[in-house]
Amino acid sequence: MKHDLVEIARISSPKGLKGKMWITPYGDSPERFSSYTHLIIGDEKKPRKVLSCTPHKGRFVLELEGINDIDTVETFRGETLFITEDQLEPLDEEEYYWRDLIGLKVVDENGREIGEIDKIFSTGSNDVYVVDPVKEYYIPATKDVIKEISPEKGTVLIDASLLEDLLD
Repeated sequence: MKHDLVEIARISSPKGLKGKMWITPYGDSPERFSSYTHLIIGDEKKPRKVLSCTPHKGRFVLELEGINDIDTVETFRGETLFITEDQLEPLDEEEYYWRDLIGLKVVDENGREIGEIDKIFSTGSNDVYVVDPVKEYYIPATKDVIKEISPEKGTVLIDASLLEDLLD
């Protein structure tokens, strides 16, 4: 991933003939998506101005400057959309962007290291941390399981007693 850019969505398909596209946002707050002013597509260097962005059933219809037809949208199908870090909203205390959690070590209260957070997905009610890409432990990101998140230490502390069956 590009270090000064943040992945926020994927281009799914064209919508109509005039350059609009369906996109699927990443993360748990798609409503933030409408506030972005400029987006970067894939490996492009220059941001494109957002002309319109309309939510529709968990996805968005997006129109970007310089994309005026279905053929151009087709060339971007499957590409990732990025924003610059300066467009990120400040978070409340004890909130984290997913990108800041990926790679943190997951340790239980007894000091047992489970692995590193490899990916994260949302279930609607809470996020789930996928730990160890080989065994794929699914750790619910709920207050009764997650005791402490410390990006400074590089760790996530979990309640071992709730996960005994999972880890044995």
